[in-house]
Amino acid sequence: MKIELKALKYSDFASQETHCFQANIYIDGKMKGTADNDGRGGMTTIRPWQLHNEIKLYTDKIPPKVYTYGDQSMTLEASPDSYIDELVTLALHERDLKRAMKTRILFTRENQVFETTKFSAAQMAVDLASPHLKERLKADQILNLLPVAEALKLYAAGMA
Repeated sequence: MKIELKALKYSDFASQETHCFQANIYIDGKMKGTADNDGRGGMTTIRPWQLHNEIKLYTDKIPPKVYTYGDQSMTLEASPDSYIDELVTLALHERDLKRAMKTRILFTRENQVFETTKFSAAQMAVDLASPHLKERLKADQILNLLPVAEALKLYAAGMA
């Protein structure tokens, strides 16, 4: 089952404790319903309610995530609304990544994401073609030179 969000509308100014958004939910290429959150800390609403149950069949198969803070750990089970929230976060990361890569070189170093100052398109092309760019930046990876999906994984991990 492939779950996607399309026509995502996000409001940064209205996002207080959670993302304020509206989106269409597609499963295996077919629009099945919508999701929205008012951004004030409440759960994401999935409509129609039957779609919530359909997504739950998928999220029940996802292993729980364990988060560790110092000597404390917390286990979170996947739920339909938390899964949709993760898709929204990933879409926002992708938007930010693509926007930044237009004028900056993004790179990783020790599992953190860094970016250069703004460059012109001509200067970006010269720098990205340089065989010594990784050495000069002391970078593990240059995100601009990777496929978007791979760069997004590194970018999202570095933003966590």
